[in-house]
Amino acid sequence: MGDHDTVRVRLRAALCADDPWTALYALHSPNTDRPGPLAEAVEELYRSETDHTAFRPYLTWFLRSLGEPGDAVLLRLLAMPGLAGDDGKDLLRTAVLRGLRLPAELLRTYVQDAPASSGGNAGTGGSPAPELVDAMGLSGDPSFAPLLGALLEDSAAPRGRAALALGRLGARAWTAPIAGRLSEVTGLDHTAFTVALELMGDPAAVPHLLRWLAESAEERVYDVHHALVRLTGRDPLLPERASGAAYAAAVRAAWADGRIERAPQRCGTSLSSPARGPGSLSTKAPAGSASPSTHRRPAPPGRAGTGA
Repeated sequence: MGDHDTVRVRLRAALCADDPWTALYALHSPNTDRPGPLAEAVEELYRSETDHTAFRPYLTWFLRSLGEPGDAVLLRLLAMPGLAGDDGKDLLRTAVLRGLRLPAELLRTYVQDAPASSGGNAGTGGSPAPELVDAMGLSGDPSFAPLLGALLEDSAAPRGRAALALGRLGARAWTAPIAGRLSEVTGLDHTAFTVALELMGDPAAVPHLLRWLAESAEERVYDVHHALVRLTGRDPLLPERASGAAYAAAVRAAWADGRIERAPQRCGTSLSSPARGPGSLSTKAPAGSASPSTHRRPAPPGRAGTGA
């Protein structure tokens, strides 16, 4: 039995184990097999209708753990003609988690086959699946910006994801439409809109962020503060242990007209990229607030360029 056959037999045995997740994790131990043969075996099973139907969730998860060999298989599987809806979603979701920059033409095929948003071109109602929106943002192709921008107007669409995708694309034409809706969105959508403006890197967002601080009574202001620090290069001093309403009041006071001060610059750091260590006053999330890492892009914009 050749090496390929041995790897395939061991993979199938892991998939059929009482606990497939644990068996797969053990199979991919750095001390056992190289990821290349494993990725090829996964692809072979995925292309088998019987094995694919039985093992699909395990196969896509395992591909995600195999690094670049798994990425190459993901791209080939995504390009298969006639890929069913759930299969496409699983593979797209896995590619997004890997931060892959998928070919624009491939994504356009998925856009055409998926329900369109109110600004899309398929006309069946609904909006593209969240993983497709994420993939468009990771693609690096600005031609997706109009479709993504149209989603901002649809409260039933994944608006936060669309804003993040526009931010990853650096589509500054959409700075004002995103910033102008800060008062319309709440919760995670509001955080996503704010992070999108930070990703965009457009100073035109600053007046909108300052206006939101002045007019809103929201206590969750950390992401707005962080975006302002990045977009202005200013790092106002804040009370280190303030939280809740006290922290929000301190942020608003620090960014009010005439109340902006620069924090002392640490050796080896810059104001445009503030330190996140324990001694950082202005960029440390207040106690009890959501950690910014919860809402940051899951991966950089594509492997050519992570990540959400």
